[in-house]
Amino acid sequence: MASITVRNLSAESKERLRQRARLSGCSLESFVRALLDQAAQTPISQSRFPHDLIALVEPGQDIEPFLVELDQPQKTIEL
Repeated sequence: MASITVRNLSAESKERLRQRARLSGCSLESFVRALLDQAAQTPISQSRFPHDLIALVEPGQDIEPFLVELDQPQKTIEL
């Protein structure tokens, strides 16, 4: 089994997780392990537009260069 150390987790977050674990009737460790297992099994969406684009652009920055760079040719549709 692999191990992960999470640093700089706020005391408030740890306490909320501990409370949720207690309400679920399990230890904090098993509760967090189940959360991570569930997150790891969730498929990653292929299209996260516009979220991926927003993450690239700083406030006040022009978005046009990113749109041109990410532009992809479209398939021709015959009618």
